[in-house]
Order: sequence, then structure tokens, then C-alpha cells
Amino acid sequence: MRAKKSLGQNFLQDEGVIDNIVKIIHPQAGEKIIEIGPGQGAITQYLQASACELQLIELDQDLIPVLQQRFTTYGNVTLHHMDALKLKLDGGPFKVVGNLPYNISSPLLINMLYQSEEISEMVFMLQKEVVQRICATAGSKLFGRLSVMLQHRFECSAHLSIPPEAFIPRPKVDSQIVQLVTKQHPTQVSLPALEKLVKQAFAMRRKTIRNNLKQLVTDDQLHAVGIDPSQRAETITVEQFEQLALLIN
Repeated sequence: MRAKKSLGQNFLQDEGVIDNIVKIIHPQAGEKIIEIGPGQGAITQYLQASACELQLIELDQDLIPVLQQRFTTYGNVTLHHMDALKLKLDGGPFKVVGNLPYNISSPLLINMLYQSEEISEMVFMLQKEVVQRICATAGSKLFGRLSVMLQHRFECSAHLSIPPEAFIPRPKVDSQIVQLVTKQHPTQVSLPALEKLVKQAFAMRRKTIRNNLKQLVTDDQLHAVGIDPSQRAETITVEQFEQLALLIN
């Protein structure tokens, strides 16, 4: 089946890469797993064989018959024809995995963040640059809104890089696996308040934190959490953003 450019499809074909991804996911019998964008089932077949409780989320109408024929005869697989951005989790905790289309990766990750109480872990294949941004530390040029928001709630780690030739068709960029394990005891801060703060902090990356946040915080509040008002947003730690959000909320 031909991949659809409009849906950002690139079908994984390298068996060595597939095997490594399955090892990172580490599916267990009885575990609740949601696979987003199963495509033609390259990873799905191994998840199903683990005897986990597997739900498949696929948007492409043309792939539904293929997935139905291959997997819905198994009692542990449920197929949903839907947009993953509209996914509402209930009855977890779930392990959420998948090869995400690059064009929806950031909004989908934020959507999952807001449902993190239903998630034990996420394992996604993403554009390598996005994975590097997620896992970046304060002080790095890649450190930004996605880094702060996801590291607030998850332990983030980058795994194997995947070259374009592992896919059909070949994407123009390298991919990478990111593993996001939900923190058991995250700082209790309002996610909307944190997101508003972080979005504004990184609105103009070259400006100081004082200038970017002048409508939200005072210099005294910045000093209270150990931030010099002349710092730039990418030099401020996740913990400092959390403490600042607690101060102003």
C-alpha cells in the first residue's frame, strides 16, 4: 500500500529496528497498550503476540481493512478508526506507543501530557530533532517549551536513532525513539498555568525572561525561585519554571 504524504506516512520496514523498538516497549501479558498509527502492522504483530490488551488508533480509512484482516480476529486487539488528536483516555494506566506522523507529534504529545494520570509510559518514534528537543536540558539551544512541559511530568530518555532507509518511503530526516515514563510524584502545579508561563517565556527566545514575562511576574518573584531577570528562558530549569508557576497561580 502506498504511503499518503498528506497523513505524513512512512512505513517502517527494517526488522532490526522493529525488534529494537519492541524491546524498548517491552509489552507484557495483560498490560493495556494503545498503538497510535499502526500503519501496516509492523510493530503491531509483536504487541499482539505478547498477549497484552491492545487498542489500535488509525486515521487512514484505506488501512482499516488491512488491520481488520490481520488483527481483529485476535481477542486481545480492538481497532478504532479515528484521529489520535481526539483520543480521550479512560480506564488506564496505559502504555501509549507508536510511529507518530511528524506533523502531529507536538500537539499529540501535549494532549497526552494533559491525560498523564491515565498513562504509565509512552514510547514514540519521532523526528530526531523533536526527540532532542524533548530531552534537552536547561542551557541547551534546543531546550524549550516542549522540553519543560514534558519533563515536568515524565522522565524522558532518547534511544536508538533510525535512518531514512528503514522506511518506505524514505523520510528526509532521521528519526529517533523517545521513552517517556510518567513520574510517580510530580510537582503539583496547574498544567494550564505552567503552559501559559512557559509559552510566554519562550515567545521571544532572544529576550530576557524579565521582558518576556513582564505581564505575568515581577523581578522579586523571579529572584524568589533563583532566577536572574536578565537570564534567557533556555537557561531556566524545569524545577524553576514549576516553582514560578506555583508562585503566580
